[in-house]
Amino acid sequence: MISLRQDIFMEDALKIADWLEDQDIIAHLNEDTQMSRQIRSLVETSRMPLYNQVFNQKGLFYLICLQDESIGYVTFIPKPNGHEIVITIGEKELWGKGYGKSALKKALCEAFFSLRTKKVNAKIKQLNKRSLSLFEHFGFEGDMIKQDLYLLSMDFDTFLKKAA
Repeated sequence: MISLRQDIFMEDALKIADWLEDQDIIAHLNEDTQMSRQIRSLVETSRMPLYNQVFNQKGLFYLICLQDESIGYVTFIPKPNGHEIVITIGEKELWGKGYGKSALKKALCEAFFSLRTKKVNAKIKQLNKRSLSLFEHFGFEGDMIKQDLYLLSMDFDTFLKKAA
């Protein structure tokens, strides 16, 4: 069963760094290419028990967990018109098995009911066909904003209609 967890331990931080070094994973992301190096440096120099404050600097950060083991992450970045969502399943052997769908459903509930955001936006690279299909299945709509990037959005009313 998929759950979202806010506590980020050292092992989780290092796992995230590994994911952000994997070319198959970062090909689908819009993340800073130096992020992995920054995470590793932080872990080496600080040895903190929890890394929540670091990962939550630009918005709320959750680990996607399968039976308490981190397999990916979700972030909500505040924007003037709502929140931008970034969702990643970092364990590639779990791609295509429905974990992203379960995680997105939980993440949207978190966004609309806990964060009380009015709108959730997602920037998805054109080559990331699975993510595009998943977000559209959930009711996100949008257009291509650059040659290789889509901006999809969902408001609270659409979420409620799809959830019913």
